[in-house]
Amino acid sequence: MKGAHDRSFVAAVPGRGLDHMKGCRMDASVIDRFRELTVDESDPFYFDHPLDHVPGMLLFSGLFGLAADADAELLPGRAPGRVTAHLDFTRFCELDRATALSCVAGGGGTWTVAARQGEMTACAGSIAFTSGGEGPPAGRPAVPPPRSGRPAGHARLRRASGALVHRSRPENILIGEPARSGPDLVECAVLDLPEGNALRREGRPDAGRADSRATVEIVEAGRQFATMMEHREHGRPMDVTVLWLSLRMDLPRWIDRAVPLLLRWPVERLPGRRSRYAMTLVDASGGAALGSLVYGAHPVGPAAYARTRRA
Repeated sequence: MKGAHDRSFVAAVPGRGLDHMKGCRMDASVIDRFRELTVDESDPFYFDHPLDHVPGMLLFSGLFGLAADADAELLPGRAPGRVTAHLDFTRFCELDRATALSCVAGGGGTWTVAARQGEMTACAGSIAFTSGGEGPPAGRPAVPPPRSGRPAGHARLRRASGALVHRSRPENILIGEPARSGPDLVECAVLDLPEGNALRREGRPDAGRADSRATVEIVEAGRQFATMMEHREHGRPMDVTVLWLSLRMDLPRWIDRAVPLLLRWPVERLPGRRSRYAMTLVDASGGAALGSLVYGAHPVGPAAYARTRRA
C-alpha cells in the first residue's frame, strides 16, 4: 500500500522532530492538533483513477476530519449546525513523502488548518463550525424558481458521464446529467452514494451517517459539477486537467439522505483561462437554499500540465 500512513499525533510533524512544537498545549481554551494524512493509493474513491499527486479531495477530507475531531473534543456538547470553509490549494501534494495536517483553534468555532510537506504548504485556510439548525442562515432567501417556470428538482437523475466529471468508477459519480433552467442557469441533481461506494464502508472517518450525507459527499458533488461545466459550458477539450485552486463553502453539517438535492450554477465566464463556480445547494422538493459552494479552478492541457509538474 504505497504511501499509506496511519498515525495521529499532537506534537510532531514528520521529519522535523519536536523542537518546533515547544509551547503547544491542549487545554480548555485552545487545542493544537496534528495528524499525518493517510494516503492509500488503492482507495477506490480518492484514487478512482491513476494520479501522480495526492488529490485535492483527499486533502480536504483529511483537514475537515481533523478540524471536526478537534472541535468535537473542545466542545463535545455542540449541537449540529453549519460548517464553513475557506481553503486555498497552492501547490501539488506529492505521493512520495509524508503530508502533515494541522489545525489550530481560533475563536467562535474557527480552526486554522494547513497541509504541509516539509516547508511546503499545499493547502491552507480555515474551517468553522456553528451550532443551530440545518436551514440557511438568517436573511438568506430561498432560491427563486427557474425562469422556465418548472419546479425545483427537474434536473435529470440519470448519472452524468464519467468522462465529463473525470471519474472512472460509476459508483463514484455523485451528480446527474445537467439541465438548463434558462439561458444563464444550469442545475444538476446530487445523487445519493450507492451501496457499493467506498465512502459507505462502516468505520471510515469520512463516511456519512446511515441517514445523513457527509460533507465530503457534497463537496465532491460540487467539484464534479464544476468539472463537467468546464467541458459542457466552457468547451474545454476532454484531455484537460482541472486544477483546484480554492474552495469556499457554507453548508449544513448534516443533511438527511431523504432530502432531494440539486446544485444550481448561474453561468459565469471569466476572462483568461481560470474559472469560478459559485453554486447553490438547493432542496429540490421546494427550492429552498440550503448552502453554497464556490470553486476556483484552472484547466490546463497536457503540455501545460507537464510544465507545471516540472516547475
